[in-house]
Amino acid sequence: MTIDHIGVVFGTPFYNFLRAVGRLSFPIFAFLLTEGYIHTKSFGKYFLRLLVLAVISEAIYDYVFYGSFICMYANNIFFTLALGLLTLFFLDKSKMLIKKYFKDKVDLVIILPITYLLIIVIMGLMGEFLNFSYGMLGILVISFFYLFKENFLLTLLSVSLSTLIFGEPMQCFSIFSLIFIYFYNKKLGKSCKMFFYLYYPLHILVLGLIKMLL
Repeated sequence: MTIDHIGVVFGTPFYNFLRAVGRLSFPIFAFLLTEGYIHTKSFGKYFLRLLVLAVISEAIYDYVFYGSFICMYANNIFFTLALGLLTLFFLDKSKMLIKKYFKDKVDLVIILPITYLLIIVIMGLMGEFLNFSYGMLGILVISFFYLFKENFLLTLLSVSLSTLIFGEPMQCFSIFSLIFIYFYNKKLGKSCKMFFYLYYPLHILVLGLIKMLL
């Protein structure tokens, strides 16, 4: 992500290379978001943290990348992650309700996928309408990591296909991030939660200050 933002802010001769490397970051964020959703003790607190960080980061993000403290046609990645987390919540709750009221397996096979599709499309369109980073693609990738979490082949196919259809040509490099995700050992790492949250706005601010000094 930092490499990507260096390319955006400074527009170096290696711009395309830096942006290509940076494409690896979002699928990893999306994957970690789904893991966070599965293991969080409080969905409400998790969602609130993402939303607060999105709001705090927005002015810095807009000014450094777009030259204005308010930019309506672009919003930072934490808004996408917050919307993605909400999507997972809706997918989960809809599954519980459908299983409660529809006992027939045939009904489940038909109704559950249709409900999932409606939720994902509605949330994806919301991301597009609100100009969140990655828009529909972001919601699709987050949803696929969650829905196919037990089947890496389905994850690979769905994430790759949605990236090819909805992503820009440069975004195709993001598919290589699945190599790193494949080797995830399902173990909890060191607790640096606040560092990773604060790193996002702070590193953008530092890059912006360096650009001003130059």
